[in-house]
Amino acid sequence: MVDLSGRLTKAKDLLIAGESESEVPDVIGYQDVRHQWERGYREMLERAIADGACGPDSTSIIDFPKTDLTVRPLARFSTRDRLIYDALVFTVADEIDRQLHPGVSSYRWNHHKGEPIRWWTNWTSYRTKSLQAIRSDTSLRVAYLDIAAFYEHIDVAILGDDLEALSGGHRAAGHITNFLSRFQTINHAWGLPQGPDASGILANLYLAPVDSYLARNSARFLRYSDDIKVFHPDWSELRDLFLGVNSQLRSRRLSISSSKTTILDPQDARERETDIRHDSLAGAIKYGRPRARENLVSYFERIAKEGEFNGNQVRFVLGQLSRIRDDRAVGWCLDNLIRLPHAITHVFKYLNAAKSRTFEVESALVDFLHSSHSAAHPLIEQRVLRYFTAMDIKEERVKEAAWAILGDRNRVDYAREFAARYIGEHASVAEAQMLRHRFEGENDAAVRRALLVSLHEAGYLTTRYRNEVEASIPGMKWLCNFLATSPAIRPPQIGPYAYF
Repeated sequence: MVDLSGRLTKAKDLLIAGESESEVPDVIGYQDVRHQWERGYREMLERAIADGACGPDSTSIIDFPKTDLTVRPLARFSTRDRLIYDALVFTVADEIDRQLHPGVSSYRWNHHKGEPIRWWTNWTSYRTKSLQAIRSDTSLRVAYLDIAAFYEHIDVAILGDDLEALSGGHRAAGHITNFLSRFQTINHAWGLPQGPDASGILANLYLAPVDSYLARNSARFLRYSDDIKVFHPDWSELRDLFLGVNSQLRSRRLSISSSKTTILDPQDARERETDIRHDSLAGAIKYGRPRARENLVSYFERIAKEGEFNGNQVRFVLGQLSRIRDDRAVGWCLDNLIRLPHAITHVFKYLNAAKSRTFEVESALVDFLHSSHSAAHPLIEQRVLRYFTAMDIKEERVKEAAWAILGDRNRVDYAREFAARYIGEHASVAEAQMLRHRFEGENDAAVRRALLVSLHEAGYLTTRYRNEVEASIPGMKWLCNFLATSPAIRPPQIGPYAYF
């Protein structure tokens, strides 16, 4: 029997550990959950699961950028719902992983530690195996298969059948199916919620028949989530395998993405698999080879001149410029902020690290908050507010913008949360009184939570009022108990780039 309590604790630990890399970070980094975990929070989750009250109770769908033009629907659960979902999936993850073919690299499970293997380790393994296959046999062609809108088109009923058969009727399977069914009922969403690693684990189970088909036909293949590569020297053989995979996918209510599916000849496949420029530049910089800096600068200047906003290129070049402590991309990042939402975490790591350009960065970000772009790009707006909160910068124009964002109920909750926290850090007594008025009239649970934190940081959360809130508003108990300890709430963590 899998230890549910242990899986819940693992889910909590992983959620907190991944906060600095989160697409939509929590306004206080789950410090209330950490503090209250052994004081009843975990037991509350255990009781909810035992009673079948697994949720989700509330979910928001965020249009998260994939490129500068396209988005994917990212599910944002409440903390309670996210921990329950992750823990339930973790209870069946061992058995799911045992069903997987060695050619599957994504969302593998560490059976010793009882946790998912980090995505970077999985991705590196996938890429390494791809390169080894290509280089081991120069006659190999490669079929690249991609599934259209994979997560969104997963049929929850079929997945439920898979889980029931896998678990032998274990209650966790039914809870997961009910959770996913409710997720589809209460949102403009369908399939698996995108964002949590738990969804990737379930997605692997859903594609197990495809893996089995390829293995039974002695195909040499690799898969990372819905990206499938099949290796064979004969074009006709690859086409036949492709048709068989297509048939398997149709039975699972899935379809091939025609624009991303192709068969490449050996030379073309080698060129696609080998990112020669990035590999050689990274190696040259790491080992301090002659002209490494000049070559990297030339690469960045070409990207800047051609106006390229490919996410992989941007993330690579900012990471390498940080490594050599070069701030030349600061102006480019600021000028093109609205074209870089798909790389926004790396952009702000880089901007935060460039301490010699702090004044320029702060001025540009303040101007952004007061521009028409701010409301149109809420993920960037949130990151800008998070930056000023993390840096503890008191700036009246930032506060002015934060009040406007907080007061606009058409703005998304995750931007309004950080607006509330910024104001709370720098509020006068009169502004703290206004925050309390906002708190009492706020309907969004996430924003209300942020407002209570802001009242605490503004020094305007009395014991009497905190007790009144705890007694009157369901769900505020854990935050109130945390704030009762008069904590010095840590600032948000922007990222690990070294300062330069």
